[in-house]
Amino acid sequence: MIFSVIIPCYNCVKTLERTVESIRVCGLSDYEILLIDDGSNDGTAELCDRLCGKYEGIRCVHQSNAGVSAARNRGIDEARGEYIWFVDSDDTVDEDSLRGVLETALLKKPDMLLFGMSFDYYNHGKMYLRENLNPPSEGMLSLQNLKDDFDEFYNCNALTPVWNKLFRSDLLKKCGTRFREDMFLMEDYLFVLELLPFCKEIYSLRKPIYRYRQAEDERSAYRRLQRIENLAEYMQPFEQGLKTLGIPCEHVENLYSMLLKQRMYYASFSEIRSLVAQHNRGKYCRLKQPHPLKIYLCSRLVQIRHKLAVAVKSSSFYRINRADRKHD
Repeated sequence: MIFSVIIPCYNCVKTLERTVESIRVCGLSDYEILLIDDGSNDGTAELCDRLCGKYEGIRCVHQSNAGVSAARNRGIDEARGEYIWFVDSDDTVDEDSLRGVLETALLKKPDMLLFGMSFDYYNHGKMYLRENLNPPSEGMLSLQNLKDDFDEFYNCNALTPVWNKLFRSDLLKKCGTRFREDMFLMEDYLFVLELLPFCKEIYSLRKPIYRYRQAEDERSAYRRLQRIENLAEYMQPFEQGLKTLGIPCEHVENLYSMLLKQRMYYASFSEIRSLVAQHNRGKYCRLKQPHPLKIYLCSRLVQIRHKLAVAVKSSSFYRINRADRKHD
């Protein structure tokens, strides 16, 4: 079997069938789709069973709710394919390009194959923007090649997620790399960092294969950040992973600064004061932060500008689409 598609499923009854169908219409053979139902309570479990009975090549596994990392780990254990691909239950794939990805994997046999993706932005259920992000280069890379251009790959979001990659199944099982089930933010990135030292050959494709649906609930990542009691401590596994790869410490400092900024984006003024005080006592205190009041006011201003920009872009996108349809 060529590859296993692992789809963690939790309360996704409205989107799952569309995700599965986007893979099926590619007309591929010799693959399986693993639906890992993570204790859903909205009808997703029943939908998984129906899809499993309706189509060949789909298997369904039910488990008690344990989180996306546990669901992915269960998928790794169950997978029968030569390659593993993690797909989220509300995203889709480009059916015209997926076949080329699999042909490349079979021909080149890399330990990891990474490709481009599209970020689809929605407002009130309608897409108003699609942003393509592709790796900075194409072709076979050694681990050293990737380390030399680490910032370029990171800055185009080629390294952080897992859904823009195929992983050799036997490599995952041999080295024992798994998703950290005690983490709830950027666990994808840590998984990639811990697997990279075992990858001798990495193939990069500059094609947007994966279509990521950007959640309309902009506070979802913020709520996960709120669960982190001490951000500096949360960064320790990332620091170790980057150190093992020989990546300069500035990278983890930049990552910490980015997450701290995101954590304070929707925070109240009192929360920001507490976070800045904790930061000033912590490991990354040399990374100076503005006054809490300035952070609070700037965040509110950026939020207002963002909402206005979304409204303008949405309106323009809808007008252009209507004009195109009339022209057709």
